[in-house]
Amino acid sequence: MVEQHERSWTYQLKYAGQPAGVERLTLKPSGRGARILLEAQVDFPLPKTRQRWESDTDGAGFPRRYVERVEGGGTRVTEIEFSRDEGVVVVSQGKEDLALPYIQDFHDPLSLIFAIPQLGLEAGAMRQLAMVGGRVYVERLPDQVLALSWGEEAVQVFRLRPGLSLVYYAPSGEPLKFTQKVGEHVFEAEISQVEMTENAPEPRPKNHARKRRRRKRHATST
Repeated sequence: MVEQHERSWTYQLKYAGQPAGVERLTLKPSGRGARILLEAQVDFPLPKTRQRWESDTDGAGFPRRYVERVEGGGTRVTEIEFSRDEGVVVVSQGKEDLALPYIQDFHDPLSLIFAIPQLGLEAGAMRQLAMVGGRVYVERLPDQVLALSWGEEAVQVFRLRPGLSLVYYAPSGEPLKFTQKVGEHVFEAEISQVEMTENAPEPRPKNHARKRRRRKRHATST
């Protein structure tokens, strides 16, 4: 997974059908790989939390480093270092470190998002992917038409187990919607804005900031 342009997706969050906050997912080129960043303000379910997840991936889309920080009712920080060369994965939580053998390629929650549409699964097919501390089963469901704020869009649908999550992608691989069962209710993240930043084609003078242009797609108010 090597991106040439920076892309970001903004999602409106809902819990049990009620507004629950907002999150922004950003994918930035970084050397031969990419940097994935998710920032969220989650108002429901309580307690309210501020979340920041970050993943640095290699050119194949596998993580080299993952950091998750959650603030609300205390602060929790998890950091995972993936060292294929040294054959070890180190998980840090507070003062405790846990070393695991790197015996296969792992994904983290962010790298997984962009790995799923590249699996090439047909409807009904399933693939198992390794995560630190377990595995995830990805199943391709029949395609659907998703009603978004700017209109209907054909989407590819994948079910993730365990967790009973659904992820909806545009044919281009852009993640448009996430749903997950949380207790007796469903937590949703639905796209409201897509933005791409790319370098302007004209050369820039020395000692001047790089010129950029932005392309946005906004949701219409409902």
